[in-house]
Amino acid sequence: MAESKKNRRRSGLFVKYFAFFLAVELISLSVFGGVLLYFISYTWEDEQKQKLFEYSENIAEVYGAYIDSDENSRQMSFSGLCYSVAGLAETEKADIFIVSTQGDVVFCNHEATASNGKPEEYTCNKHFQMVIPGEVLVGIATDGMMATRSDLSGVYEIENFISATVINGNSEEPDSIVFVVQSPEAGLTPYRNNFLRIYIPAAVLMMVLTSLIIYISTYNITKPLREMSEATKRYSQGDFSYRIKRNNRNTVREFDELSAAMNSMAENLEQLENSRTQFVANVSHELKTPMTTIGGFIDGILDGTIDSEHQNQYLTIVSEEVKRLSRLVVSMLNMSKMEAGEMRIKPKRFNLTQQIIGIFMSFEQKIDDRKIDIKGLESLRNCYIEADPDMLSQVFYNLVDNAVKFTPRDGEILSSLIDDGEYVTVKIRNTGKGIRSEDIDHVFERFYKGDKSRSLDVKSAGLGLFIVKNIVSLHGGEITVDSVYDKYTEFTVKLKIKLIG
Repeated sequence: MAESKKNRRRSGLFVKYFAFFLAVELISLSVFGGVLLYFISYTWEDEQKQKLFEYSENIAEVYGAYIDSDENSRQMSFSGLCYSVAGLAETEKADIFIVSTQGDVVFCNHEATASNGKPEEYTCNKHFQMVIPGEVLVGIATDGMMATRSDLSGVYEIENFISATVINGNSEEPDSIVFVVQSPEAGLTPYRNNFLRIYIPAAVLMMVLTSLIIYISTYNITKPLREMSEATKRYSQGDFSYRIKRNNRNTVREFDELSAAMNSMAENLEQLENSRTQFVANVSHELKTPMTTIGGFIDGILDGTIDSEHQNQYLTIVSEEVKRLSRLVVSMLNMSKMEAGEMRIKPKRFNLTQQIIGIFMSFEQKIDDRKIDIKGLESLRNCYIEADPDMLSQVFYNLVDNAVKFTPRDGEILSSLIDDGEYVTVKIRNTGKGIRSEDIDHVFERFYKGDKSRSLDVKSAGLGLFIVKNIVSLHGGEITVDSVYDKYTEFTVKLKIKLIG
């Protein structure tokens, strides 16, 4: 059983939720990393362009000083130029060269490195063959500088970070232009790689930790759903004993409320199923006993086993059993009408006191046989109410019948009626065993019969008080029961004297 639950968890809703949240986490980390990398790269590129522009300005000043220097200081100026260009090219992995206004390269970082600070003739196979297009030179000359990302109109195969500054020399006219070129591979790529080396392990660690949190959270979220699924399967199979475990701290409030509702539903269904089972057993017993009695006596009369002198006696028993079956069928029909909402009252004005006295008189023979003392009838005052007399007759007949049935020999039954002008309250109390405290809350439930009641009331199917309560409710009244075990039981019926509407 435990293994099947585990498999269902791994292959069902749990896996789907966990995979979904894990995918969302992975996508979020990827998008966040991509966006962060983009903005970092964008910021770095702007800073790099600015830095290269400052480098080009510095070299322009150094080269300007070199071309403006006299013969005595020319060697020193050239050495300073070579030192600056070679050092910057090595440090920044940059390509540095100076071109004339016609676009020809006149000096480059290779020359600065190879000349050792001496203005000797040197030919750079890479730079001295380059020719910068005129449109590029014109744009730089017009603005006096350039800091961009470009391939210089085809000079380079790919776009590079390029900064250019015009060198004017002693005259105001441009003398030459210094270019500082840096490949993205030389600066941006290592920068991105360093970022990824930091971000990826951090993201993996974050994903592991959040995956654990997601796993626990998803398990807690789907646990009540799995238990609800298990509960519905068991309920569909008729097992209403299963209850969903509730944990208010780790469960979503709506799930906890739904679990409580399903548990309550299961309790009601279990109680209903138990009542139905008990009812079927009771009805089967109630039908079987009188039918067996009726069949036996009739067969005895027909085949001559019962002589003619005793036939009337046994036919009387048969008649009582037939009436008993009739009452059972009527009770079941009334119960069905009540549950379907089809029972309607037909109110009219009548004397409730006379009805109650008449019901007691119908039990005169049983009362005399058991020597039960009836008290309170002589003091009942006439009370006229507006209600359905047939329904109320059934109410008080059942209550008096129960009182007579459960009153021991030489016991007493006390009745009272109080009329306050708006309500009439009728109480019927009988001495005897009473009702146990664990049974008193269930006496009005359909099919319910306490153990003591069942042993004394073998002819009841447990529908009488259920029907009584529903009839009283239809009249807008209420019925309650009070009992002290081994002393008494008292039923109180409170009814409106005049129905409204």
